[in-house]
Amino acid sequence: MNDLSTNSEFWDEWQQAAVAAGVAVPLAELGCAVLRTHRKNRWSKDFLGVEEDGPFMLELCLGEPAQAEMLFLENLHPYDTVLLDAARARLGIA
Repeated sequence: MNDLSTNSEFWDEWQQAAVAAGVAVPLAELGCAVLRTHRKNRWSKDFLGVEEDGPFMLELCLGEPAQAEMLFLENLHPYDTVLLDAARARLGIA
């Protein structure tokens, strides 16, 4: 994913590649936030968001966008039950 701009971070490159592949901009922004937040907070590699997760995240966005959004929200806001419950209801996820 380093074939885009050398001035951008890998999460920005992922977002650009996702949008170019057909991912909706809001979902691409959310995926970008997961990648950026993982790096900035130095989360363990056991959590979603290491650079190597990019291809999986893109595939999920393209194949199952509602599941991708839910996964991204759960990673970014694991304790915000109100947000997560509202997202599940909006996305039709049990």
